Amino acid sequence: MMKAVLYCALYALLNVSGAAIIKWNLKGKVLTSFNQWLNILLNIQVICAFALIFVSMLVIFKALSSANFTFVIPVSAGINFILTIIAGYYIFKDQLSLASFIGFTLIISGILLLSINSTQHATQ
Repeated sequence: MMKAVLYCALYALLNVSGAAIIKWNLKGKVLTSFNQWLNILLNIQVICAFALIFVSMLVIFKALSSANFTFVIPVSAGINFILTIIAGYYIFKDQLSLASFIGFTLIISGILLLSINSTQHATQ
C-alpha cells in the first residue's frame, strides 16, 4: 500500500508541476487568436509541461495496477489538491479566504476517510 501512496504522490507532483509551468507561461496572456495558441503550444517550457503531465499519467497507471481504485483515486486527487493549493499560494500568490481554508480542510478530511475505508477493505 505504501508503494501506491508513493506512486500517487509522484503522479500529483508531476501533474501539478506541469500545470504550474503552463500557468506560468500563460501569465498576462489571453489566448484569442490562432497564432497566440500556436505560440504557447510551441513554447519549449509548455512542451516540457505536457511531457510532465503525460509521465504523470503513466505513473497513475502504475498506481492503479498496484492498489484498489477506491484507494488510488482519492489519495492521488487529495495529494494533487494539496500541491495545487500550495503552488497557487506560493508561486502564483493566490489568496485563500477562511471559507476556502475550511473547504480545503473538509475535502482533505473526506479523502482521508475514503482512503482509510479503502485500506480497511483491502486488508480484509
